Amino acid sequence: MATKKKFLAKHGLEVNTLSGSTTTLTFPTADGTAGQVLQTDGSGNLSFVTSGGTFLALSDAPSSFSGQGGKLIQVNSAANGLEFGASVVGQSSRDTFTGDGTTTNFTLTQSYAGQNDVLVFVDGVIQYPGTNFTISGSTLAFTSAPLNTSRIEVLGTTPVASTVTPGDGTVTAAKLAASSYSRDTFTGNGSTATYNLTGDPGSENGSLVFIGGVIQDPGTHYSMNLTGATKTITLTSNLANGVELLVIYGPVNTTGVPSDGSITFQKLAGSNFQTDTYTGNGSTTSYTLTQSVLTANHLFVTVAGVLQTPTSSYSASGTTLTFTAAPANGAAIVVRYYAGASFNVPTDNSVTSAKIVDGTITKTDLAFNPEDDAVALAIALG
Repeated sequence: MATKKKFLAKHGLEVNTLSGSTTTLTFPTADGTAGQVLQTDGSGNLSFVTSGGTFLALSDAPSSFSGQGGKLIQVNSAANGLEFGASVVGQSSRDTFTGDGTTTNFTLTQSYAGQNDVLVFVDGVIQYPGTNFTISGSTLAFTSAPLNTSRIEVLGTTPVASTVTPGDGTVTAAKLAASSYSRDTFTGNGSTATYNLTGDPGSENGSLVFIGGVIQDPGTHYSMNLTGATKTITLTSNLANGVELLVIYGPVNTTGVPSDGSITFQKLAGSNFQTDTYTGNGSTTSYTLTQSVLTANHLFVTVAGVLQTPTSSYSASGTTLTFTAAPANGAAIVVRYYAGASFNVPTDNSVTSAKIVDGTITKTDLAFNPEDDAVALAIALG
């Protein structure tokens, strides 16, 4: 009967690998230190090395924990190692205080970049940043002390310790700070209930509406028409004379590739408009524009201060503006239109909504009586 015996190699051990392979594994002839592991060099030579048993021992990790308290581990921007990144401690915060009639400064639980990053209410009435209060870091300072026993509510977004550049289409409306929100303010005249908004709230529930500082309920106190180029809010009754209407809303969460012909002038920055001026001579009908345009509707054209109507008064294609009738001798011709940095036609599916800057450009069609002696228009764009 065979007996079990230990295998002993006195002068080192070499082990052949799979049949037909020329690689031989050569083991070390001496033991390593406690905690070490065997490592191969890829050519069959094995040796004892110290294990990367802790995070900082990894070759692609930061070298120290110093100053990194409360942070998370993330892949670096070069995607070839690890680094410490800031953690988000919350999406929003709420502070409640009680006024005593004398105190103007209150300490918040969070620090904020500015006064537009919070909504402040005293007994349910919204306060106006810069007018009723200011904020510096975590200090809320009222212009005058809230009344004794008044309830003070402060709502805000929790600031992030550090910032990184998000990818296109990755930031939703819920991730935006209060400072990214829009404010439209109107003053009542006693006979108007409908007002034009400068942006798109997305829905009635996506906005905060105040009349005289008192919050209004969507559907009950107001409705919104958010179809078409002009967005409006309509109150259930006319806004009283001298009373202020305040509408606060954030940008609509639109991501992805817009369809052909879906980007309106309202999405374009006013600073990108081009102005060309000419002087009529009574006979010239065609003028050369500085930039190319697609149609006559992309132009605002005035002749002697009178706004011209696209198609009936003029046409435009490429860099050519053509009038139906030659402007009078000495008449000042002013042409204003959108002009981007490049006019090459982008490839299909190459323009993302993240590349479009929100603006407030609108177009209004005006009708004129041709028998009028003179019409003076002052047009302010951008």
